[in-house]
Amino acid sequence: MEQVKSQYLEVVRFNLKADVTAEQFLSAEKDIRSGAIQKQAGYQGRDIYQDADGSWLIILRWDSKEAAEAWTPIFMTLKEGQAFGSLLEFSSARQEHYTLVNP
Repeated sequence: MEQVKSQYLEVVRFNLKADVTAEQFLSAEKDIRSGAIQKQAGYQGRDIYQDADGSWLIILRWDSKEAAEAWTPIFMTLKEGQAFGSLLEFSSARQEHYTLVNP
């Protein structure tokens, strides 16, 4: 298995607004995955998880912190970013960042 040289993770946990269905959210997520993020420098991928309590977790993988930070201001200017953001309960959102350590 080839070892990843560098990886930076953004981990975002959140709840959806009360009137938003999982289907609406997953449709918005699909739009993001097929949109501009595909061509964003340093983007490696994103995974989405749902907890039994209904909360969601997204893990975004980037080449570096700089690549992740370059995407952030672009995201909410995009049609798919705005649609995605409109579904989240922002007061519940928590974000963490991690850098891959290869011992």
